[in-house]
Amino acid sequence: MGSSGVRAAASGLAQSVNMPSRDIDLLTPLMLGQRLESLLPAVESALRELPQQAQLPPRCHHLGGGFSAWRLAWRQGGPELATQLAVLYERTGVAVLIIPASVEGRYGHASAQQALGQRLQTSHVLDLGGGSMQVAGHDRSFGVELGQKSWSRLLCQTLNRSEAVACHLLPMQASQLQQARDLADHQLQALSAEVGGGTLTAISRPVTRGIRSALRGMGMAQGDAISLQELSAAIDSLSTLPFADLVALTQLPANFAPYLVSDMLLVEGVLRAMGLTSLSLAEAAINNLPALLRDERAFEWAKRHTCYVQRLREQGPSAYFADPADCLQSAWP
Repeated sequence: MGSSGVRAAASGLAQSVNMPSRDIDLLTPLMLGQRLESLLPAVESALRELPQQAQLPPRCHHLGGGFSAWRLAWRQGGPELATQLAVLYERTGVAVLIIPASVEGRYGHASAQQALGQRLQTSHVLDLGGGSMQVAGHDRSFGVELGQKSWSRLLCQTLNRSEAVACHLLPMQASQLQQARDLADHQLQALSAEVGGGTLTAISRPVTRGIRSALRGMGMAQGDAISLQELSAAIDSLSTLPFADLVALTQLPANFAPYLVSDMLLVEGVLRAMGLTSLSLAEAAINNLPALLRDERAFEWAKRHTCYVQRLREQGPSAYFADPADCLQSAWP
């Protein structure tokens, strides 16, 4: 259950398992101040219908992993969200958990390993989502609530452009560009200490499709990697253009173009923070479902969902890290 959709799948089935999805943009309305309550009917409908569309066996235990939009909903109204999750469980049979950002990063790395196999040649992966970003290795991960939309909005606010999710950042003056780079450095200052050294592969479409397509249109990044030098040079050039000129130059669609320069600034900041000179790229159908389905702790909490909801009220998303065995509530039969 991500920022822009819900997917359903089951463990123990063939590789060609049917994985239906429902597009639901939760992040943008929440960032603009809309209450989650008004969005829940669409979520409830998806949780009822997607298991049937996926042809999940009736005896499946249904677990929902909520990511960045759900963490934002918690920050905006924690106790209310806990109650809403209890109601969702009563109405749909799906036990929804709020997954911490660091755990989401671990999911991303495990799912990338499964999807890419030997093609994954780096120690870490970069997953730039709509509401959050993760840099994750096998054992250590860094997660921050700076995804494509949330980072763009922070830039808009910092540069006094607007409160919108996507504002007209362009054209930028040299002083504004430096301010944006300083902000990225500040937001990512803990990254290196959290994940250690290593190499990095980007696995998400804002990078593998958006940034790469733009760079190729400018005669750069023709292979499966982006150099920090190329990225910085492109930022210096594109940031001075009016937005209409950027679209004409890059030919990017509407879901990438408004965020291109802000995405580039965030990825550039990640490379600087890790002391890297290049970023590998991997295009694959990667999502968090395979790793979520292998998360025994998550399923133990789903079995004790009433207890989990109470812990969520008290501890927030970090309730995931508590021990489900401490609950007195009985588990699923």
